[in-house]
Amino acid sequence: MSAEREPAELEVFIEGFQRAIDEEILAIQDDLARRGIAQPVAASGGHEVDTDTAGFVYDWTLPPGRYVIRVDDAVRVACEEGEGLGFVTRWDPASRAIRVSVSDWLGRLAGPADLTFDPTWLLAALDTRLSAIQAQPASYRTETAMRLFGARFPETGTAHSAASHRDGLNECQVEALGRVLGSRTQLVWGPPGTGKTLLLGHAVGALAEKGRVLVLATTNVAVDEAARRVADQMGPGAVSEGRIVRLGANYSPSGDADLSIESVVQRREATDPGRLTRLLDELEAELGIGRSRAGAASLQQRYGAVLARARAAGAPGALARAGHLTSELQRAGARVLARADVVLTTFARMTLRDDLWALRFQSLFVDEASAAPLPYLFAGACLATDRAVAVGDFQQLPSVVMSSGTEAARWLSRDIFRQSGSIDPEAGRTLPDPRDDLCAMLTEQYRMAPDIRVLVSELFYGGRLTDAPSVAARRVVTPPLVLVDTEALDPVVERAEGSRANAAHIEVLVQLLELLGRQGVSDVGVVTPYRLQARHIFRQVRSRLGRTAPGGLEVATIHRFQGREKAAVIFDTVDAPPGGSWFLNERRNPDFPRLLNVALSRSRESLIMVGTAAGLEKTLPPDALLNQTLATIRERGRVIDATRVAREGSRVLEV
Repeated sequence: MSAEREPAELEVFIEGFQRAIDEEILAIQDDLARRGIAQPVAASGGHEVDTDTAGFVYDWTLPPGRYVIRVDDAVRVACEEGEGLGFVTRWDPASRAIRVSVSDWLGRLAGPADLTFDPTWLLAALDTRLSAIQAQPASYRTETAMRLFGARFPETGTAHSAASHRDGLNECQVEALGRVLGSRTQLVWGPPGTGKTLLLGHAVGALAEKGRVLVLATTNVAVDEAARRVADQMGPGAVSEGRIVRLGANYSPSGDADLSIESVVQRREATDPGRLTRLLDELEAELGIGRSRAGAASLQQRYGAVLARARAAGAPGALARAGHLTSELQRAGARVLARADVVLTTFARMTLRDDLWALRFQSLFVDEASAAPLPYLFAGACLATDRAVAVGDFQQLPSVVMSSGTEAARWLSRDIFRQSGSIDPEAGRTLPDPRDDLCAMLTEQYRMAPDIRVLVSELFYGGRLTDAPSVAARRVVTPPLVLVDTEALDPVVERAEGSRANAAHIEVLVQLLELLGRQGVSDVGVVTPYRLQARHIFRQVRSRLGRTAPGGLEVATIHRFQGREKAAVIFDTVDAPPGGSWFLNERRNPDFPRLLNVALSRSRESLIMVGTAAGLEKTLPPDALLNQTLATIRERGRVIDATRVAREGSRVLEV
């Protein structure tokens, strides 16, 4: 295709992305107003928290008020010591205590601070990067993005992989690995439990032998798991030498601090001290910081102590040299990124870091690609000179989009599988052709019991999933498919706070959890469509069961269970007649098929559904997915009248 045409095509994409971003910013601002955090919040008592991870973590207390704050909310911090960008890592509504991981050191006692919970600065950073691509396309690898987005014919093929890279992979994973290595554009469709991240680790390890690899995902949890898989494949030497860098590990509770930039700098300075160490030594001596104390501390801790002592002493010369120290730390971090074979981070940090944005990689590898907003994915692909690989499951949850605008629907809600042409973007529940060279599929699953796999495979994957031998060999403790029918309880749905709850279902859930605990099933998840129901369940379990509840119990909405798995999952439908359900009806809620898939596919051994069977069949369309689910459970599983749970106890869940 001619060079004259590319700028016009590029403008179509980027201007569409930017219109979608504008719509999303307006929707986010409206949401912040509803959550009570549209304006900066004056927090008090700020102080640094000592943690085992690198980086700077602070606790504050918010004033009385009605706030809806979530872990991972972006926040901008401004206090007397300076400003920093960060993310919420803990929030306790009862005490109004908030913990924030920030990008800059704000002193041991940060004191009062204004906290601005406006994540639109992240979208503004993305908008700026897109504008840079549009203004100087020759500085980027737009051809890679064009192939990934279906504007160029994809170059696909198969390449041989070394035995070491195939070790531990099944047949379909080996085939997908060959297609990844032999293609310039490749999608990998990985249904639940099929080893997507395992394949990622092997593929990135192989690609890193050919050139630098950038690994991106939307969430910190996904990046952390990818980093672990890559480290397992490339070995401890690659970690200790800084060949693998997880940018942002210090912001994530699940991150491996050994993979952080700070840890790599620390190791290099320990073996070969340079200007950074000399500056620290000189400043510590000048400010009277004892060597015994400094010697046991990390570079980050020593840096913080030097800044604190210099500011407290009011020593202008030391403060000026501390500024040089800050610059040297930044340069050391940039050198670590430039030397790494594999860099892993979130899309958001990709756009925030100038030192990362300036780098070019041979390969881009995207995990959880179905949840990756297209503008971020396009920007990431423009940093890859040769190859873009996207791994995910378009039948799982899409990216979270606040706006209902037409541009946001086109450019933010659509996933790369539809954008690339592997799936008809206008069709409902179509699947890629098995012969499609652009989309490899992983079909052998290791998570779900066979009966659960049949249910999920027939509903969402065209019956293509098979069981790994290890699945059939498991010992069965509880029935794999159970429907607890609450029809006889005549449940009533409560509507409040824009959400729903069902007291009769909560009573049944508490009884079921008690039974599972007695049977030694500790790894349990309770999944529900509604936040209000999840909150009520948690409170009732804590007050009534206490320590007798399953030890690994988690209660959350479906959205929070994406990417998780449990030995047993209880899916509470909540809704009951006479009212109909908007949420459970895919004709009214287009996202419900993917939400239902997430709810059903989290379980390894036992899936228990709680709902009014006849009532749901009456209030939902006859061919509704939920009705198909109930029919399959009746055919292959066990149906229990809810009144039997309290009366018969553990016998109702005996195999």
